[in-house]
Amino acid sequence: MMPLNMRFRFSPAKDGLVKVLGPLETEIMQILWQDDRSTVKKVHRRLSAQREIAYTTVMTTMSRLAEKGVLNRHREGLAYVYAPAISEEDFVTMVVRQVLDGLLDDYSDTAIEYMIDYLARNNPAELQRLQHVIQSRTG
Repeated sequence: MMPLNMRFRFSPAKDGLVKVLGPLETEIMQILWQDDRSTVKKVHRRLSAQREIAYTTVMTTMSRLAEKGVLNRHREGLAYVYAPAISEEDFVTMVVRQVLDGLLDDYSDTAIEYMIDYLARNNPAELQRLQHVIQSRTG
């Protein structure tokens, strides 16, 4: 389901998937998650409608995404056709797990206490739901 070799840098100050993908990588992935498959030419055309961007920049970025295992590519005639190797939902799940695994492995007490405090301040209903989940798992 999810390739295990995907490793990404996490930048917490950035928004959305840009936390783990660059801004252009995020835009390209959103296009491919929406279209399911595409060529560099079609992705470049979509991006060019919004701003000036070189074809080679899009091509290089899509190649890098394929090397990272986020995109699959195969040749059809003269062009490569790219498709997501992982759904957006599975990608987000993988990133969340990697980030939380890293925090909990190294800073378990601090991470858990912060999550509880965060939920108490920002989402008490979710904290209550979490409390029920914990009770159901601990008997």
